[in-house]
Amino acid sequence: MKTLKNEITFTAKQVGERVKERRTELNLTMPELGKRIGVNKSTIQRYEAGGVDPTRTMIINGLAEALLTTPEWLTGLSEEKEYSTRTVCEKTMEEHTKKFLDVLTSTVQGEPRQEMLTNILGQYMDMYAVLCGHFARAMAEADRIAEDEGLKQSLMKYAIGAGEITEKAYHNELSEPVEDMKQMVDCFLHIYDLNSKNIFGKMSQIKMSAEERLADRNNNVAP
Repeated sequence: MKTLKNEITFTAKQVGERVKERRTELNLTMPELGKRIGVNKSTIQRYEAGGVDPTRTMIINGLAEALLTTPEWLTGLSEEKEYSTRTVCEKTMEEHTKKFLDVLTSTVQGEPRQEMLTNILGQYMDMYAVLCGHFARAMAEADRIAEDEGLKQSLMKYAIGAGEITEKAYHNELSEPVEDMKQMVDCFLHIYDLNSKNIFGKMSQIKMSAEERLADRNNNVAP
């Protein structure tokens, strides 16, 4: 939860100090930071040495984005420096969603077709969420293998690398959801086939079956 300071912001000098602090933490050079916001090294030097007016919203927002922090932290309105992982993911997804909507509304004619494509995207995203669940399980197994000293000794005895075991575990976990995703994408090709029978129902069934399989695996003790 953010700790606000009754809208009392830093001085320009203090903002500059935070810009330098954060840049140093991220191991960014002045030219690298400048490139991220479209200015040269001397401008970054001026920001850090002379400060940045906290009321210059566009500059502050640009610096915050480039420095992977918040405008509130830069200007002293909050002591929370980091975005949460969810916030970073949401920001990335917003950019992809905006691109999708721009293309959809500018090129696809007719509300029914736009709605159809939006529904398909929703199905794909739900299926991708299932794939992420399997990926998490695969990574948990990889971590377990890496930390299992007894297994390491056995592998050394038979000259087998832990990477081979990890690779097999990864493929075993991901093979089914990846195949499901392939089937989902293939459905798109057959939406207008004359002999197709409820393609959207098939997509929904693929997704539901995949979700049930993941739930069943998660209900088991061993991954």
